Amino acid sequence: MTGVESSKKDLATQLDQHSDFFRENVYDIYKQLRTQCPMVHSEKWGGFWAFLDYQDVYDAEQVAEIFSSGAGKEVPGVEGSLPFIPIDYDPPLVQDYRKIALPFFSPGAAKALEPTFRRLATELIDEFIESGEADIIGQLTTPLPARWILQMLGFDESNWPEWVELIHSTVHDLALDPEKSGAAAAQIYANISTEIQKRRTESYGDDLLSTVMQAKVNGEGLDDMQILGYAFLMLLGGMDTTSGLTGNALVRLEEQPELRQRLINEPELLPKATEEFLRHDTPTQGLPRIVTKDCEFNGQRFAEGDRVLLMFAAANRDPKMFEDPDRIDFDRIGNRHLAFGAGPHRCMGSNHARMMFQVMMSEILTRMPDYTISGEVERFADAGSVYAVRRLPIRFTPGPRVGGDGAPAAAGTAADTTREVQAHVGKA
Repeated sequence: MTGVESSKKDLATQLDQHSDFFRENVYDIYKQLRTQCPMVHSEKWGGFWAFLDYQDVYDAEQVAEIFSSGAGKEVPGVEGSLPFIPIDYDPPLVQDYRKIALPFFSPGAAKALEPTFRRLATELIDEFIESGEADIIGQLTTPLPARWILQMLGFDESNWPEWVELIHSTVHDLALDPEKSGAAAAQIYANISTEIQKRRTESYGDDLLSTVMQAKVNGEGLDDMQILGYAFLMLLGGMDTTSGLTGNALVRLEEQPELRQRLINEPELLPKATEEFLRHDTPTQGLPRIVTKDCEFNGQRFAEGDRVLLMFAAANRDPKMFEDPDRIDFDRIGNRHLAFGAGPHRCMGSNHARMMFQVMMSEILTRMPDYTISGEVERFADAGSVYAVRRLPIRFTPGPRVGGDGAPAAAGTAADTTREVQAHVGKA
């Protein structure tokens, strides 16, 4: 009998998405709980509900008037935090504030940025390809999206290690070390404030932060708290989940070499494989909501103020929606996964996440096709928000640099990135 089975009766009431037990048994937990009830209530963290079935999660995402993304939803609770814009607003405001950045995050904008992502990947891989070994998370899958979002915001991308450390602490230390997490968040706000002041005293550019600062919603500009919350959310989205997805996929390809060989032999499968990895190895386990009124929803009673976790990762393994859900199937048809959520709060950066993932995976499978994991797969201790690999040492047959005569490949500048996006926006 497994540890999950032996403690099945306690799983629901003692469900703790921030625990070591959850991290080590996450998909077994979802499977066992689903056999009890697709909506479970835990006594942990002051009490909260968790929705596990696809239909319940999807339906809840469509009714923000009941399951709100507003204040008080966090599990555990966070006092005094600023709202992240636009995700912490409900309709119609969420759509109004999303419009500010949508031109930067459209499918066409993501496609226009593919050369930038390729240049970044080439530069980063060139730094270790001759050695035959790397921490692929720390040397590729983390810095690439981090440097890109800093370029997009118009920040100095060379400071990406500091930004990543702060963002990771904010997310992954929130439950386990709230003081450290709070200090990291405070430093992020201070850093963004410096960037805001720089634009006000010098000049605005065509970067994303300048766009947010000059935007108007219903005829009024954003105040400083809203600007801070908007920029913070962009950093959160750009510095954690895409790397998490890529690391999870690389582990799976090591475990199932036939899948790796198929992607090498049939690179045209990568877009479909991307959707399957998003479904099967969803990095964002779920997001919280708060119930706005006493109600009945899908046969269960809820009280105003109840907190609910919409568990996207559990929904993506629901056998009622996906045949043989625990199997990775690149030929899966109708893969309507919820890795990016659904409804008005659906992830705004999904197009870029897909593109960056595909660029990184294709470069790895082209330049390091025989990689093997050479040490411990270290995951972030707290998987409650993002289930992700923190460190992944690999070995591979050394290869040549391709970015020039020993010099780093030109990765592009913030201005280059913005021009590529604006060129697309201008055509739209």
